[in-house]
Amino acid sequence: MRAALTLITAATLLLAGCAAPPERGENAASRSIGAPQKTSQGTLTVDGKVRHYRLSTPEGFYRGAQWPVIFAFHGWDETAAALEETTGLNDAPALVIYPDGVDRAWAPAPYARTSGAEDLAFVRALLDDVVSEYPVDRRRIFATGFSNGGGFAAYLSCRMPDTFHAVAPVGAAYYAPIHADCVDQPVARLDIHGTDDQVIDYHGGTRHGTLYESVPAVLDEVARRNGCGGTAITRNSQQVIEQHWLSCRLPLVHLRVGGGAHVWPDLATAEVRNFFGV
Repeated sequence: MRAALTLITAATLLLAGCAAPPERGENAASRSIGAPQKTSQGTLTVDGKVRHYRLSTPEGFYRGAQWPVIFAFHGWDETAAALEETTGLNDAPALVIYPDGVDRAWAPAPYARTSGAEDLAFVRALLDDVVSEYPVDRRRIFATGFSNGGGFAAYLSCRMPDTFHAVAPVGAAYYAPIHADCVDQPVARLDIHGTDDQVIDYHGGTRHGTLYESVPAVLDEVARRNGCGGTAITRNSQQVIEQHWLSCRLPLVHLRVGGGAHVWPDLATAEVRNFFGV
């Protein structure tokens, strides 16, 4: 399935044992040195539904190299454009994809108008379409998101671990179905959550008549899948406690933002980019 693109305007993951991937042979005819950052809007029909997304190509983009891909998922009742503006992820040397959820929501949250299978199919089709149009490094596919979108990024690590090499949920809404029936395979994970989140409580709760899991409970499950041992505190300031799990097959890191509300924190973009190696 091909995207109908309309132009409007506009590092490898640092995991133990992973070397920098080789670049494709450079073709002088295809290279545009110093190309400006550009955002396009596209549509893609998947299972009879027209889906929308935004795609950012980085400053200096040229086709002689393979580029990492970052999927970034908006929160409930938000938009791809709003998350693009909030995060500033377009500054990363990567192709950044901002999909729009149907009726501004992502499965398997209780208010989603789509099933988990439908949203997973959209992501697969969108990635395939981007790969067909751009030089992509399939070894560096990442996902992040905020709130409902953060929960969906976690859902991708659960259901598509062969595709996504790291995920970074921020202020994520971990509704119970997200971690049900996961493929038992590790995925590198950075989790960022504020302790004063009045929307998605750090310690779990109920919204929309559905339970959502606490951050510690979710991290315990991810630690099990990643084969981790104990934990170590590597940063302990008034604002942030940084917790690393030890002896993991793939990294697991948690940033506990003291007094943090239900927002994308100022530190989040830099931390996500650093974790992804972009």
